[in-house]
Amino acid sequence: MTRRESAATVSSLRFRDILGQRRVVEYLLTALRQQRLAHAYLFLGPPGVGKETTARALAAALNCQHPQDDGEACAECPSCRRLAAGNHPDFQVIAPTSEGRQPQIRIDQIRDFRRLTAYPPVEGGWRVVLIKPAEALNQAAVNALLKTLEEPPPQHLLALTAGVEDDLPPTVVSRCHKLAFTPLPTDLIVQALLKRGLGSSPAVLLAALSGGSLGRALALDPEDLLTQRRQVLTALQELPLGNTSGVLAWAADLAKKNQEVENFLLLAQLWYHDLLLCHVGADLRLLSHQDLTAELQAQSCQTGPDFCFARLAALGAAQRQWRANLNQELTLDVLGLSLQEGEFAS
Repeated sequence: MTRRESAATVSSLRFRDILGQRRVVEYLLTALRQQRLAHAYLFLGPPGVGKETTARALAAALNCQHPQDDGEACAECPSCRRLAAGNHPDFQVIAPTSEGRQPQIRIDQIRDFRRLTAYPPVEGGWRVVLIKPAEALNQAAVNALLKTLEEPPPQHLLALTAGVEDDLPPTVVSRCHKLAFTPLPTDLIVQALLKRGLGSSPAVLLAALSGGSLGRALALDPEDLLTQRRQVLTALQELPLGNTSGVLAWAADLAKKNQEVENFLLLAQLWYHDLLLCHVGADLRLLSHQDLTAELQAQSCQTGPDFCFARLAALGAAQRQWRANLNQELTLDVLGLSLQEGEFAS
């Protein structure tokens, strides 16, 4: 790794590079400067919005040998470089193991960490431990972790990540300082994708599908997504023309493709949302399917708002039932029959 590559990697761990979480960043930087950090933080929010990156930025700042005046890491010292390379001895990640039927964070992982706390940090700074996701802690691991949360060793900081606090034992939540991470604005995700070399239209589409999560947007393959979109639009056009047996066959086939179901529901909802925007004459820059503007405008002349609202209602209901694991094939059967009702409506 060259010096420039290393510095670039470390810069991504700086607080200033964390997107869309200004309140959290300012709070932690103030606590750093005033030396008033809590011994344990609970970072709450959806996946892919910067919780893990914030924990790494905090570890970098705490262990930097030449911190900047604002509390940021320098990105040049040996400590920063080791953290960027993923081999810093005082930064540890505790994540679910693949053992057993369901991945969990187990008691032996917490015991190993607790044994480590009997010794000071290797480099004399802070030992930062990231537990992600905290929902994966089994009950035995929770009980073992509580001992550390109740009697935190000096120069140790824990960062736990979770979606919502209700999924965690109250005994854990009450012993951590909570910080809420919010979904990222779409324009921030678009800009981040553009900086990574993605074209404007796919960047807008990925951002719209991301649900405010840069991590999800980066995990999506643009080419696969465009292929899926064409399949979705073909299905939306052909379902009203087919018979009931064809609809049920479509539903049975789609039900076998778990991730494609989620993308189908999201892409279809975005399509009808874009049609509504065309109906009201909205700025075309608000469209998610910007590369299909002409097709959207043509269909908007043949459909009315009630048609779009009905389709959105059916898709939304199917999405809720699918995510709740409520007889998933039946959910798609009902959706297919709903989408079959009338090709166009005015």
